[in-house]
Amino acid sequence: MPDTPPRDIAVARSEIRDDEAKRMIGLVAAADLTERAGRWVADGVDDDAARALAAGAGLGEEARLALLEKLAASQGLAFDTVRAARAHHGEAVIRSMTAASAPADSLSFSNTFSDTIEETVRDSISRLFPRRK
Repeated sequence: MPDTPPRDIAVARSEIRDDEAKRMIGLVAAADLTERAGRWVADGVDDDAARALAAGAGLGEEARLALLEKLAASQGLAFDTVRAARAHHGEAVIRSMTAASAPADSLSFSNTFSDTIEETVRDSISRLFPRRK
């Protein structure tokens, strides 16, 4: 990790929440988590899971994702539902859009939004037509 001054801890907490949303919807880049966690620790995140993730260069993908989940939960940054994680991710994509990134960002947002619609439709259908026993 480059020797850079710490950022405000709020920046690190925001990134943890964003990454937790991405983890829940299958979009997080697990390979980048060790470096990112090192930055979060440098920014002042005092958490065993953050330190373990930062030191976990040899950890497998599942272990890194589990540590991110634990970190988000211990910091009060977890989501109650996948739907809430999708909504957060969609809002983050919209906030970060620029004229140059809009086409790719719109596609990402569209996929997230369509997943939410699909989940809602499936839930409605399963309530209307319960499985027969």
